[in-house]
Amino acid sequence: MSNTKETPRQKMISMMYLVLTCLLALNVSREVLDGFVTINESIESGNENLNNNTKKMMQSFDEAIQQGHHEFVPYYSKAGEIARLTRRSYDYVEKLKSALKLYTEDEEGADTLKLAALERLDDVDRPTYFLIGPDETKPKTGLYSALELRQTISGLSDSLNRVIDEMKNKNGLRLPTGDYLVLKNKIGALAPHDNFKDKEGKALRWEFKNFYNMPLAAAVTNLSKIQGDISNIEAEMVNAFAAASGKLSVRFNQMQARIVPVSNYVQAGTPYTADVFLTASSTDFKKDNLEFILGDVDTATGKVAGDATFLPIEEGTGKIKLPSGAPGHKEIKGWIKFREGTGTYKYFRYENEYIVANSAVAVSPDKMNVFYAGIDNPITVSAAGVAPTDLVVNIKGCGGSLINNGNGKYTTKVTGTGTCMITVMQRTNEGLRAQGTPQIFRVKKIPNPPLKISGKTSFGTLEMKQHEARNITTIGVDNSGFEFNAPFKVTGFILYAVINGMGQEFVCQGNQLTPQARQAISKLKPGGKLYIENIKVDAPDGPREFPMMKIMVR
Repeated sequence: MSNTKETPRQKMISMMYLVLTCLLALNVSREVLDGFVTINESIESGNENLNNNTKKMMQSFDEAIQQGHHEFVPYYSKAGEIARLTRRSYDYVEKLKSALKLYTEDEEGADTLKLAALERLDDVDRPTYFLIGPDETKPKTGLYSALELRQTISGLSDSLNRVIDEMKNKNGLRLPTGDYLVLKNKIGALAPHDNFKDKEGKALRWEFKNFYNMPLAAAVTNLSKIQGDISNIEAEMVNAFAAASGKLSVRFNQMQARIVPVSNYVQAGTPYTADVFLTASSTDFKKDNLEFILGDVDTATGKVAGDATFLPIEEGTGKIKLPSGAPGHKEIKGWIKFREGTGTYKYFRYENEYIVANSAVAVSPDKMNVFYAGIDNPITVSAAGVAPTDLVVNIKGCGGSLINNGNGKYTTKVTGTGTCMITVMQRTNEGLRAQGTPQIFRVKKIPNPPLKISGKTSFGTLEMKQHEARNITTIGVDNSGFEFNAPFKVTGFILYAVINGMGQEFVCQGNQLTPQARQAISKLKPGGKLYIENIKVDAPDGPREFPMMKIMVR
């Protein structure tokens, strides 16, 4: 492409393209494919806005002629010719996109689906075969091939050049030299060029750069970008013709990408939804040609209601800032007053609704409805209408502490038992603001888990077969039945064995039986008994002593 100056929208798209193409060269991950889907949706939305703006400009042309401005007729005719040429090429690319999706998906109706709904976004073979052909040394020709697309765009570029060349010095239809040169550069940038090289430094044709070995997501996005280039040049030329005709038009020379989410606060399980679009404003906007009115206006007479107010304007945008007031349902209604190029005013209605609600907060334990001392207790904290990053959460009582894990997730740890209190505050520009009432939680001691001996668990008495009892080597704790990760470990016990009517006592350290104890129980017979006493256990909240365990041998 030539070094013509790009619009902010084109710069934004080029930047996103560069990033995604680099990522694509490394690995076609799902995230990269989803990135192409997002970019494609943004481009398509921007294309629709540009096309609508161009239609409105043509309508303004027509309205001005109907009001007696016959000097506009020649320029209006040329603008109509440009619109027909660009629309024909734009529609061709749209049909090519549909045919590509249908061929790659190989499923009826796929050509009408949005890119995000397609299954084979990562398929590189079928798009390449469809657009380039089976032999890269002999690219295919004919309907919906990359070569035909190139010829279509080149033909459009030639036709647009012809139109402005005819206008350069024609009496009654003169295009100023500055505008002529600018449009020449922009048309030159639209035409396909082969000024690309592959990673080995070899020349790379335009159609291979854009469509060879590209996954479906990238190929469709490239086609949408081409449509965007077509819409851009159409808008530039129609606007230039309007200016050249002497029409008092506002030139939209400030472009911005905007994202408007349904909400900046999203609960788990709920998708994040937003509209991404391109806005157009102008440095020509002054009070005499643009006003934002909050309140009612009689659009027939232009009379503003007594209780209406005029909003401040910053860079072509009206700014609303209202106090929240009492809780309840609220409505905003107003008008945008815009002076058209013909000097007449048009009014555009806007309205919105919102709800002012009292602060509501939820502190929800993720596992149990109580806290247990000595272990990590996960909780989720949320406040209606407040982002998790703006919350300040504190705990008081039972030696409690909190760790913020992000996204409304916290870990609380308490050392004592009883009750503790959690408070939630919102961080604002004016300081901390309480969110709801403090939440009270009970803190309990973790219950003793059962002992586990030879694969069997019990809290008091066990019956074992002779071979099971003789093979006891360790005394363990069964932690599996508790919702939390709360390890218990036996640190010592006394084994009292009754063998052949004789009792023997063995003091054991840790969870292992001593060699003497194992030798003694190897002589157990049916009717024998084992008593495990003075059981010392390390628990998450400190050392404990478990009740006696009795084992009956049968």
